[in-house]
Amino acid sequence: MTFFSLGSGSCGNCYYLATETDAIIIDCGVSLRRFKKNMLEYGMKVGKTQVILITHDHADHIKAAGKISKEYGIPVYATSLVHEGMDRNWQNSVKVPEENRRTVELGVPFQLGEFRITAFPIPHDASENVGYYIEVGDSRFTVMTDVGDVTDE
Repeated sequence: MTFFSLGSGSCGNCYYLATETDAIIIDCGVSLRRFKKNMLEYGMKVGKTQVILITHDHADHIKAAGKISKEYGIPVYATSLVHEGMDRNWQNSVKVPEENRRTVELGVPFQLGEFRITAFPIPHDASENVGYYIEVGDSRFTVMTDVGDVTDE
């Protein structure tokens, strides 16, 4: 697996995770311009990206999700509470098109290409905050952002 950050911090969070054949974006809080620039610098093509996973509805995690989803037809996966929070967030000027919305359920694994993904709760001050446990063959990857407290899970 290949993992790199396209942005991290209060100015925008966005991560790229890929195998030889599949790719996902985790959060999309950077501007569309910065997203494209960083993808180009890393030699990555947006067209290879199958999905965007959203951890929570704060602007620094969702700013360009609607724009990228709309422009490239990429589905956005999030819990229903996060989708609702994204709709209410005034800083999210372009909403994710209805046809590109996919709902994630906590603790229920789902398959996206080579990725087997399970969302789990993370304490934070958003509508809902999740981490993602991702399996590809024998490799395991976990992403957690803005973790408020350590939990047993």
